[in-house]
Amino acid sequence: MSSRTNRILLLVSENGGSTSAQQGNTRRCTDLLAAKKVCYTTVDGADVSQKSVRDRLFGISGVRGNYPQMFVMVEGSMEKVEFLGSWEKIEEMNELNDLPEEVLTKNPELVTLDMVFNECESTEK
Repeated sequence: MSSRTNRILLLVSENGGSTSAQQGNTRRCTDLLAAKKVCYTTVDGADVSQKSVRDRLFGISGVRGNYPQMFVMVEGSMEKVEFLGSWEKIEEMNELNDLPEEVLTKNPELVTLDMVFNECESTEK
């Protein structure tokens, strides 16, 4: 069994409710997840059938109406969901991947996107 038990949850707005910039950021985010071969689940914030999940995620993030928002479902459970950030934070975490290992070791508060994704389900078998 894989030790990669976490799963990414991506809150987006498919139909309205987001600006063209947010739609572009959502596309960049899904492209990044595909490039990193990370499994993820999408929640459409504009879908009325997903309103209760959307509102719960808004409560966790403290951010309403800003898409995309990325979360980690710890051990794949909706009972343990942690907010990673909106696109700007995700982009920043991705850029931290380029830091030398010694810098990351000396600064344990820095969390790279690869560190998060290494604990998540992969699309690779």
